[in-house]
Amino acid sequence: MRLLFLANELLTTLSTQAASSTIVVGSLVWTEDPEESWIDGVVEEVNDEEIKINCTSGKLASGQEDGNELMVYCEIMDEVVAKTSSVYPKDAEFPSSGVDDMTKLAYLHEPGVLQNLRCRYDMNEIYTYTGNILIAVNPFRRLPHLYDSQAMEQYKGSAFGELSPHPFAVADSAYRLMINEGISQAILVSGESGAGKTESTKMLMCYLAYMGGRTGTEGRSVEQKVLESNPVLEAFGNAKTVRNNNSSRFGKFVELQFDERGRISGAAVRTYLLERSRVCQVSDPERNYHCFYMLCAAPDEDIEKYKLGNSRTFHYLNQSNCYELDGVDESKEYLSTRRAMEVVGINSEEQDAIFRVVAAILHLGNIEFAKGEEADSSEPKDDKSQYHLKTAAELFMCDEKSLEDSLCKRVIVTRDESITKWLDPDAASLSRDALAKIVYSRLFDWIVNKINNSIGQDLDSKFIIGVLDIYGFESFKTNSFEQFCINLTNEKLQQHFNQHVFKMEQEEYTKEEIDWSYIEFIDNQDILDLLEKKPGGIIALLDEACMFPRSTYETFAQKLYQTFKDHKRFSKPKLSRTDFTICHYAGDVTYQTELFLDKNKDYVVPEHQALLSASRCHFVPGLFPPLPEESSKSSKFSSIGSRFKQQLQSLLETLSATEPHYIRCVKPNNVLKPAIFENSNVLQQLRCGGVMEAIRISCAGFPTRKTFNEFLNRFRILAPNILDASSDEVAACKKLLEKVNLKGYQVGKTKVFLRAGQMAELDALRTEELGRSASIIQRKVRTYFCRKSFILLRFSAIHIQTFCRGQNARHQYERMRREAACVNIQKNSRTYLARKAYSNLRSSAISFQTGMRGMAARNELWFRKQRRAATVIQAAKETGVLQAAKSQLEKEVEELTWQLQQEKQMRTDLEEAKTQENAKLQSALEENAKLQSALEEMQQQFQETKALLIKEQEAAKRVAEQVPVVQEADLEEAKTQENAKLQSALEENAKLQSALKEMQQQFQETKALLIKEQEAAKRVAEQVPVIQEADLEEAKTQEKAKLQSALEENAKLQSALEEMQQQFQETKALLIKEQEAAKRVAEQVPVIQGVPVIQEVPVVQEVPVIDQDMMNKLTAENQQLKALVSSLEKKIDESERKFEETNKLSEERLKQASEAESKMIDLKTAMQRLEEKLSDMQTEDQIMRHELKNSASRKMSGNLSMKAIQENGHHVSEELKATEPQSSASVKKFGISDSILRRSQIERQHENVDALIQCVTKNLGFSQEKPVAAFTIYKCLLHWRSFEVEKTSVFDRLIQMIGSAIENQDNNSHMVYWLSTTSTLLFLLQWSLKAAQKPPQPTSFFGRMTQGFRSSPSSSNIQVDAMRQVEAKYPALLFKQQLSAYVETFYGIIRDNFKKDLSPLLTSCIEAPKISQGTDLQSSNPPSSPPSSPWNDIIKNLNGQLSILKENFVPRVLVQKIFTQLFSYINVQLFNSLLLHRECCTFSNGEYVKSGLDELGLWCSQAEDEYAGSAWNELKPTREAVVFLVIQQKTRISYDEITNDLCPVLSVQQLYRICTLYGDENYDTPSVSPDVISSMKVIMTDDSNDEDTNSFLLDDNSSIPFSIDEISGALDVKEFSDVKPAAELLENPDFQFLQE
Repeated sequence: MRLLFLANELLTTLSTQAASSTIVVGSLVWTEDPEESWIDGVVEEVNDEEIKINCTSGKLASGQEDGNELMVYCEIMDEVVAKTSSVYPKDAEFPSSGVDDMTKLAYLHEPGVLQNLRCRYDMNEIYTYTGNILIAVNPFRRLPHLYDSQAMEQYKGSAFGELSPHPFAVADSAYRLMINEGISQAILVSGESGAGKTESTKMLMCYLAYMGGRTGTEGRSVEQKVLESNPVLEAFGNAKTVRNNNSSRFGKFVELQFDERGRISGAAVRTYLLERSRVCQVSDPERNYHCFYMLCAAPDEDIEKYKLGNSRTFHYLNQSNCYELDGVDESKEYLSTRRAMEVVGINSEEQDAIFRVVAAILHLGNIEFAKGEEADSSEPKDDKSQYHLKTAAELFMCDEKSLEDSLCKRVIVTRDESITKWLDPDAASLSRDALAKIVYSRLFDWIVNKINNSIGQDLDSKFIIGVLDIYGFESFKTNSFEQFCINLTNEKLQQHFNQHVFKMEQEEYTKEEIDWSYIEFIDNQDILDLLEKKPGGIIALLDEACMFPRSTYETFAQKLYQTFKDHKRFSKPKLSRTDFTICHYAGDVTYQTELFLDKNKDYVVPEHQALLSASRCHFVPGLFPPLPEESSKSSKFSSIGSRFKQQLQSLLETLSATEPHYIRCVKPNNVLKPAIFENSNVLQQLRCGGVMEAIRISCAGFPTRKTFNEFLNRFRILAPNILDASSDEVAACKKLLEKVNLKGYQVGKTKVFLRAGQMAELDALRTEELGRSASIIQRKVRTYFCRKSFILLRFSAIHIQTFCRGQNARHQYERMRREAACVNIQKNSRTYLARKAYSNLRSSAISFQTGMRGMAARNELWFRKQRRAATVIQAAKETGVLQAAKSQLEKEVEELTWQLQQEKQMRTDLEEAKTQENAKLQSALEENAKLQSALEEMQQQFQETKALLIKEQEAAKRVAEQVPVVQEADLEEAKTQENAKLQSALEENAKLQSALKEMQQQFQETKALLIKEQEAAKRVAEQVPVIQEADLEEAKTQEKAKLQSALEENAKLQSALEEMQQQFQETKALLIKEQEAAKRVAEQVPVIQGVPVIQEVPVVQEVPVIDQDMMNKLTAENQQLKALVSSLEKKIDESERKFEETNKLSEERLKQASEAESKMIDLKTAMQRLEEKLSDMQTEDQIMRHELKNSASRKMSGNLSMKAIQENGHHVSEELKATEPQSSASVKKFGISDSILRRSQIERQHENVDALIQCVTKNLGFSQEKPVAAFTIYKCLLHWRSFEVEKTSVFDRLIQMIGSAIENQDNNSHMVYWLSTTSTLLFLLQWSLKAAQKPPQPTSFFGRMTQGFRSSPSSSNIQVDAMRQVEAKYPALLFKQQLSAYVETFYGIIRDNFKKDLSPLLTSCIEAPKISQGTDLQSSNPPSSPPSSPWNDIIKNLNGQLSILKENFVPRVLVQKIFTQLFSYINVQLFNSLLLHRECCTFSNGEYVKSGLDELGLWCSQAEDEYAGSAWNELKPTREAVVFLVIQQKTRISYDEITNDLCPVLSVQQLYRICTLYGDENYDTPSVSPDVISSMKVIMTDDSNDEDTNSFLLDDNSSIPFSIDEISGALDVKEFSDVKPAAELLENPDFQFLQE
């Protein structure tokens, strides 16, 4: 029935016949499974059409661990009986990591494709090729390392298929084809919702912008606007669906336009079929378009402006229970969308208008209708609806009544009149929804047009690259008009895809020069005719039904049934009267016709058009432009289907004019979670995406393709003899195929092409041969073990016999040995006794001889001593002259000693004088302390006196109270005595008061003196001139006199205090006497109650008499005493305070004295400096005079040579100006003015600078391993005093000269020479230039004298004089900074040049060279000259670089840094290549790289640490990776052993990448165990949120890794003592100072 599947049926028949002939017991096969789609197993029994298979199916089972529910993957053994037609062979040698191109599969069928995709998905390899088609499986997690700039750089310019599959590879291939062949390109991205089409499109756009973007343009470029238009289109065109949280509900074709240089010059965005119905109808749990939710979460001011609220309050949004998305902040998305709108050219006013329209649509949805007063009329239901109606009218800026009428009424225009018709509530609701849909659709179209206008199209562009992001094939429970149009699009694209795939197959066969004429291509044109053919297609019938007012979806369905009842692709469901089913390429889809007519109508209600055209907002009428007059008068019907068909036809015409590339996106599961791969779901998407159709086309020809090398490696066992006799791979393959009697194959230029089933047949023969080989091996092994057992048994018997014979022989030998020992003992004993007797006799003779000889020697010694003494006596007479010289020397030593003693005595005198001054100051301080303690004692005594007075007053009161009746005379006498005592007390108080006044006056005088002294000291300190030594001594004498006067004043104060203390003692004594007198008076008056005191006088009656006047007077006197005491206490306190002030003044005075002494020392130091400068000036003056005389004698008008110190030839130095009056007379003698002299000096200095620049520009070579140019420049600058001037041009000239050296960047020797020169000069500047600071000066005369000795010319060091430290000014410091920048620049250029030299060599070192099969087969004729190894070339390159650095004597620290960064670059290139190329991550390649690394390690050891440094450590990641590749039995290694012992430096992501990419093409050894892989996956899942840890690639470090201090630490100033300056300058008389 279906012609489309005839080829599949034929293919199935062929494969079934082949399978039935090749499938035997023990074969690995695939069989169908209702749950897993395909499961593998082993054939147990074959019975004609049925096969019994033992299957191992992986199932997910639930379990618990530590109370947590887990999903466990377990294997279940099951026996299945399947038909031969449903069984496919399985590749026993399928790699565990899969293949990156499925055309490399041994068996290209559904289960093989599914297994390969699943294996790669488990390893996070989400991209796979099928020929030129890229399959992208959505990982549902972030993989940032796949899309960073380094990945773009890796794929830039690489051949397609050379690196791992990636969208960047597809984009790069399209870009290269466009540039090289001048053909426009198109990249088609398809897949169902949630498969990742939008993200893939973004990656393609980013890469094309990276390749074709413009740099250095002002504002935002075209590619930036295109990329930043995505957020705007996603906000208004994307929504959450059941399958995807960010599903594009429109088709998008981005057309990037390029100029002739391959730069993006313009772009355009075209959209297709926006889903209008979603605005009004949303099913649970989906959402409406994102912009509605963003606006509801906008800032408060926008919420208030648009009168919005919670999204749950709007009808168009609350039809679903989903309002929020996980991990999405709508408020932030709103702000980012507005920023993106600004980028694409939508200003703030237009943004407000856009969101005003969006808010109005939300308010429209909340308008509900109820029945009106008239029949079949409607009106707003309640006040809430009226409010939303009013708000919508305000937002649209139209009349509220007009808006209500446009929703509730229709105007029917007839020939004679216009009739107004009311709409019922249901019709009004439909009218409301129609208005919302058309407004939103027009708004979306306006945004797209605005983006295109902002981006700008280049009408003169040469090429384009189009990126199509189109919806995939859809089949739901309910399929309406949108699904019909989407599937029509996919049918058209599938036809285009099939034609492209068949064309690629043809190109492959033509390229390989094989016969393919019999292959038939089957197209899907019949279904396209069913859908869109005129006049009998479904779209044409739908348009016809829409033009008739009375047509309904029932009549439309009946029309379809009648028209297509015999069509093989059309069918009617049995249980439905209006549905219809179409058999698409991806399967059957049943469509519901209920809304087909309404959704197909593309017109605007006239009332809505008139209402919005009259809006006061200029933006809203712009959405509904007036139709042209011709179009409005035309009666031609316009529909969505027809317009969409035209757009689709235009798109296909564009695609036909381009070279297409395909990316098929696949969603692995429906729960949108990572690490879940559903076979049935993926298989269905592969069918819908056309991947299986492409495989079908491939299977129709030659589905299995193997290169000659791969084919021979796999099947060489079938014909080993033929291979040994031939050296040609092509001939060997043909002979092998002829031997196995295979028919229908083709042999191309580079590959062997096999028909469907032939691979299985060859594998069956190979399995049989392997079985026979296994039997032979087993026979040989069994023979080996039997023979080994026999040999072991025989060896054991011989061993026992040997042991027994040996034991007997050992016993016999022991007996013979004992006899021989006895004889030997007797012999040795006799020998010992004889030797002992002889030794005693010999020792006695020797002792006698020794005594006689010693006595003769002593006699001879005595004789010689006597003769020598006589000789000495005679020689003493001749040494008289020597004694006189000796005494003269001793006198000189004594004189020197005496001078030294004098100097020591002078120092001792100075120290003693200073000690005496300090002692005087110390005594003054002690006297002040004594005065303070005396005051404290006097204050204490006063307190005691005060207490006594208080006690006396109380006693007087008690006496006054107890006074009895006495006689008048006694009272008068007592009164008189009391008055006398009081008078004396008053006199004493007066004396105390006068003493206090005197002391106060003395304090005032002392204070005034101290103030005057302080002011005088300040004046002296401020006005101290630069004076001679005598003036300083005089000032010091005056200071000592002032100090002496201060001490005398302190003595006066002390005597005044002592007098006051004495007066206080006298006052205290008087008070004590007064107290005793009062006591005596109290004792003389007895107090007896009721008894008369004087018995001699007769008294008739006791009369108490109290003198009140006396008591009052005593009380007053006591008060006066109290007042006096209090005033005395106050005066004492004031005296104490004044004493403290005096003490403080004394301390300040001492401090000022010490400061004055330090200032005196500074003045002396300044004087010493002035004297030195004066001596220098005198020396310079003498030199000037000498040169003037010489020049005058030679030529009166000649050039005057004057070695005055100038400021770089621009300004005469201050010292020269100071000495001008002295030398002016001599200058005038020769008739030369000052201006001419200065001008000649400036010209001479300029000539010297020019000579220096001209000299050092050349390569002057080296002296004592130091650059001559650097040393020459430094000595000239130091001699010219250039570092110490405020303005100069020498440094600018030098910087220009150094900068000109960078022009020749490609000459490594030139660059290295200047690196050595500039770094050495920088070191000299770093050592010499110091910041201006005051050096510490010695305080003693001896220290200053010592400093003078050290600075004398006789004791100075020549080296230090030649390289002295100076205080640098700003130009010198700026020159140092610029020189430091040039050192870094030279270093970076040299490092980058070395990297460029290494880069092509590293490309050859990444992968081991492949040896062709023919070379293996040639057993004889060894190669004449083996090619040079790339590693040897790298070693030669490194040796050459090191020799250049050594020849130019670059500081070792810089050499170490250069090689450290070079080895880091080597490590990055090798390591990233291992992790990016599967063919590099193999056992044999690891051995190859390891041998090369060993050579690099040998080079580092030979270069030594002083040059190589830590370069070898930079290769640690690559070394660890290579060690892991070459290690045996990886399955036995645990995760902890890998991370702790083998590869501690590598991250988990890097280890996982290596473990999954590892392969062994020679021995097929497995990688690590699955447990280790699972442990790595768990750790990576935990760290998946950290973007830094997800990247497994290394970054190259291009920073400057050294500082000036490191260069300074690597050199020593002593090494420059023997360096010679430039010989060319030594011939110039102006540079004679270089010889000093």
